Amino acid sequence: MSASSAIRQRLRDINMSQTQLAEALGTNKQNLGNKLRRDNFSAQELASICKIIGLKLTMIESEPGKYVIEYDSSNGGD
Repeated sequence: MSASSAIRQRLRDINMSQTQLAEALGTNKQNLGNKLRRDNFSAQELASICKIIGLKLTMIESEPGKYVIEYDSSNGGD
């Protein structure tokens, strides 16, 4: 699952809009929307987003040079 897909799913699960997330991040909806479309986040941005939406950011090397981002809605993202 991509970071953007996990973020979008979590937003749906907690009933939070992209606009609300953008405001909490100190940016605007258009900027956040562009990042979500491109799936282009810095590690610092992902950490900030995860803190706001109640997720724990964990990077696991699945194959050399590849990392997996998962969000399991069945356990609340923990």
